[in-house]
Amino acid sequence: MNHIGNIIKSYRTMLKMSRAAFAENICSEKYVYLIEKGKRVPSVDMTRLFSDKLGVDLFEHYQYLDCENPIAVRDKIKNFNISRRKSDYDTLKTLTDAAIALPDFHHEPWLYEIEVNRFAYIIFEEKKYTEAIIGINSVLRRIKPKYSKGIYVANLYALLIMCYQLTGDAASTRAVTLLANEIIHDKYAIKDYEEIISTVGVGTLAMHYMAGEFDQVIQKGHKLLQYKAEINSSERLDYICFYLAFSYFETGSQENAVVWFRKAIYSLMFEYDPLNVYYMVTNPVFHVLLNDPGINPYLIQEFKDKYDIS
Repeated sequence: MNHIGNIIKSYRTMLKMSRAAFAENICSEKYVYLIEKGKRVPSVDMTRLFSDKLGVDLFEHYQYLDCENPIAVRDKIKNFNISRRKSDYDTLKTLTDAAIALPDFHHEPWLYEIEVNRFAYIIFEEKKYTEAIIGINSVLRRIKPKYSKGIYVANLYALLIMCYQLTGDAASTRAVTLLANEIIHDKYAIKDYEEIISTVGVGTLAMHYMAGEFDQVIQKGHKLLQYKAEINSSERLDYICFYLAFSYFETGSQENAVVWFRKAIYSLMFEYDPLNVYYMVTNPVFHVLLNDPGINPYLIQEFKDKYDIS
């Protein structure tokens, strides 16, 4: 098994930094040698100082110490997450194909990162929803119980929610959404769960909207926005604003609907997200609000041009 000393040595070598220079003002050169050999474990304070010197968060690397190549696995997963947040599934596929060359991605739990990426591409690029439903359920049946309440299953549930929504299966959407929420409900303080909490949160809004539970969308939408503000994240903000706009419209609150629709448009002008627009334009309420006189017509025209909406 790897130890933090291996990580430190790898980064120090990449920087072409001598042990003496690395140890300066922190500890002795000999102590660095012993750490790199796995004979000593740096204290929390020392690890923090080493992180500053290397320009990387060494604490973040502890979760990868059971990997054969922890630095490479960490870097791959970091890039996976960036592509997922951007809904850039072509790049995600390229990254995934390259990651398969690493032995670690053929073993649990890291192989589930590959499965999530593979199904995301099938859903969002190939739009083979039935194939994805069958495949995801097959993977879920094979997952060991110790991983059944973790982030990998939550990610698979999030994809399954999307598939059931897109195929109009309201009952299955609700069932899987409840399962996903069971996993994330006590994970709000864990940084690694921030993305999936947002994703499942949006899926939950969609579930309530499909069921005509507009008050639930409004209540949970505002709660999700509060969480996003607390973690200083704008990820999926456009989705939340759209569902709030649609739900306010359905409850007869036209003024609030326009306010939230406008916010969704501004968000999409700031950060390009054609995938969201692709799904939202299928809702007739989208087009009603798009033509509302309460929204700047120049903004709407610019939005239409940007997203090629006639």
